[in-house]
Amino acid sequence: MRRITSCFLAALGMGSAAVAQTVPVTMDPFAGSEAGDSVRPITSYPLGNSQAVARNMLVSMRLEQRQRDLCWELGCLVIANESTHFRITGFHVLEKAPDGSMRWSKNQFGQFEVPLFPKGATFLFKTGNAETCDWPVLFILKEPTSHQTIRVQTRTSLCTSPHRNSLVRVKVVYPEVIVEG
Repeated sequence: MRRITSCFLAALGMGSAAVAQTVPVTMDPFAGSEAGDSVRPITSYPLGNSQAVARNMLVSMRLEQRQRDLCWELGCLVIANESTHFRITGFHVLEKAPDGSMRWSKNQFGQFEVPLFPKGATFLFKTGNAETCDWPVLFILKEPTSHQTIRVQTRTSLCTSPHRNSLVRVKVVYPEVIVEG
């Protein structure tokens, strides 16, 4: 019995020296043991949650396939903001009011009204009838620093047209004068 205890204590003594030299266990796969590792890679996924990442990727792939199918069946209206400073904060369509008069619709960008940033693009499905193949639309653009608002009115195709997409390019060119002395 005494022999087992002395062997155990000897192993424990050697084990403590080995424990002092080991790297602590962490969930971070980029925890390097080298002193020169100062720049860590940027990951686009939560560490240790691979099932959630795979599930989100599958859902986004299915959603992208459904969007592609709807664009093929209905046609899409692609809105491209080619401005360098202005954000498109509103997209309105001319519609009939209950009293028969014409008015601008609510913002078609949705309830959250997320702006379309400069040099960006988005798409909407075309679900109109035959009379909306050349229809008035209104874009409201806002400059974020000066809060200047510009309204751009044009016409575009909103009628359902399978296998055909429409493109609206919005570009506000604001002249700048630079005086050098």
